[in-house]
Amino acid sequence: MVPPGRPYGRAVLAVSRSVPTPDAVARLVADAYRIAVTDCVLLRSLVNDVYLVHADSGRAVLKLYAADHRTPAEVAWEARLAEHLADAGAGVPRPRRTAAGDPVGTASAPEGDRAYLLWEYVPGVAPAPEAALYRRFGALVAGWHAAADRFAGPARYDRRGHDDTTRAVLAALADRPADRALVASLGSAAGTALRRYGPALDHGICHGDVTLDNLLAGPDGLYLHDLDLAGHRPRASDLTGVAGTRYFDDFAAGYRQVRPLRDADLAALPWCRVVALVANLHFHLVAKPRLCGTDSVREGWADRTLAELRRLAAELR
Repeated sequence: MVPPGRPYGRAVLAVSRSVPTPDAVARLVADAYRIAVTDCVLLRSLVNDVYLVHADSGRAVLKLYAADHRTPAEVAWEARLAEHLADAGAGVPRPRRTAAGDPVGTASAPEGDRAYLLWEYVPGVAPAPEAALYRRFGALVAGWHAAADRFAGPARYDRRGHDDTTRAVLAALADRPADRALVASLGSAAGTALRRYGPALDHGICHGDVTLDNLLAGPDGLYLHDLDLAGHRPRASDLTGVAGTRYFDDFAAGYRQVRPLRDADLAALPWCRVVALVANLHFHLVAKPRLCGTDSVREGWADRTLAELRRLAAELR
């Protein structure tokens, strides 16, 4: 409850997220990168804002990070990781440094400073799911992991751990006792299981969102983009998005062509899926409503995630 304050006048409202106009972003890019921008289009606005930039030198993609999502230092880490992976030929678009040579830029916004990166544009299409594609996908992710093992930068850890995420989801499910009990039980069991498996697991830098949504089939092969969830975790966590599909065996076969999959990683995979699904619930029940309303709740995204958790609970009994 918000207590009454001074008599109502001309209110000044706080802003949780702003969406800059394409014209403003065009000027930002022209100034920061010293390129002649001819057009700019907003492609997507959710956690971050993504713009397609047309310039005399070609196309590029500007990603403007939410002020409360990643700090400039964290985005600079992402940029250096992407540079390393691109140099290694790991199928990652390359970020462009500013004209001053900085890996990341910052812009002032009503809600606070926002970091941004300008990424090279990779032409291509979203590939259709099939066994052969998933074998190539598995090999790509294995190559990504192998290249990330050689990254000399510091590890980036999740700011919000599994326990914090679970507590926030439980609070959001206060009026749904059965679902709350499911998340509490599975969330706790997952934390216990992963701590038990911990020493035997392959740990390293993970992409954080390995799904077809972030895969692009370009003229030079497959590209895995959108690294803003990258960080140091059990490598099995990068298999969770594929594990729920009928192509997981094909993906795993492709992965093993490049680097091994440990038995412990495969044994821990269902528990990593629990962690991923709880994080997905947090997005739909907590984070996304703060950003842009409860549409995805009404559209059934949270209910589908809870149904998947119930299926996993039955498998893990």
